[in-house]
Amino acid sequence: MNSMRGWLGVAILGGSLGFSSAQTPIKAVAPVKPAVDHERPVAYVHGNIAITMDEFGKYLMDRGGVEKLELFVNKRMIEMAADAQKITVTKTELEAKLADDLKGIGATQDDFLKILLPKYNKSLYEWMEDVVKPGLLLAKMTASDVKVSDEDLKKQFEREFGEKREIQMMMWPLSEENKVAGIRAKMMTSDDEFDAAARSQANPSLAASKGKVKAISKHLPGEDKTIELMAFKLKEGEVSEVMKTPQGLVCIKLVKIIPTDPKRTFETEKARLYPAAFEERLNAMIGMTFSKIRDKAAPQILYTGPSDWKSLPPSVGSTTSITNPGSGGSPTVLADPTIRPAGGK
Repeated sequence: MNSMRGWLGVAILGGSLGFSSAQTPIKAVAPVKPAVDHERPVAYVHGNIAITMDEFGKYLMDRGGVEKLELFVNKRMIEMAADAQKITVTKTELEAKLADDLKGIGATQDDFLKILLPKYNKSLYEWMEDVVKPGLLLAKMTASDVKVSDEDLKKQFEREFGEKREIQMMMWPLSEENKVAGIRAKMMTSDDEFDAAARSQANPSLAASKGKVKAISKHLPGEDKTIELMAFKLKEGEVSEVMKTPQGLVCIKLVKIIPTDPKRTFETEKARLYPAAFEERLNAMIGMTFSKIRDKAAPQILYTGPSDWKSLPPSVGSTTSITNPGSGGSPTVLADPTIRPAGGK
């Protein structure tokens, strides 16, 4: 696929076909502004024949866009619900939210651009428009329903000023259970080995911070307490056994014990704790907000991709094969017997 894409790029640009910028230029024709956006040209050929946004959109959908259709429908449902409530977000708010998210996972902007985005296979535009923006709109729509109790504030106090555990974390998919024992054994030989493994793990957020996460405290959000309980059992420098969690297989290393802050009291900190307690309640309710939006919108996914070439007919390629040069003599079945490898006749 990569070689095919590369060949097409060269052919289109004319680099290998003897074309050059010295050729007679195509006469430019002033474009006519289309009545609707989907008719807007994205390119011209022969000077005045438009390739429209609608055509290009269909081309992309047929070549992989179907996988993103549900994501797009969800995004539009959220935006429609926000429009109905006259709720908007600004570019400044989006940038501030991204900065806050990166601070929360201990990642720099450089880590985000070079490690996280490539591992999620997203551009910065996609991340801001498809991740940050819908999340911020949902948060704004949910905020008015959030109520914070004294119990919430007390838990937040212990979480913020009680004893904590600074850890590094490794995570694997459950399907890799047979591999992790050997990886863990190597990680335990030195701090450098643990750091190297943490940096190369599949989870992009953890890899970007070498497995370092916000210090573990009691009363962490979420129902699963496996990591929290283990963190408070380990001694400094110890590495845990591999644990099964809803997110996958996890192994942690206790880096440092952070003692309780003796200078803080609940009454003096109560007002300051409110925003964090509010945010926790907010995050817990965002899912319910989206569920209500989805139930009301009742989405129906109709497009499942082009009907052609979903599979090959059983007869195609069943009797025609050639030896692919450079493949060690293994036969290559061709869908079209007229196709020949490079150099073939």
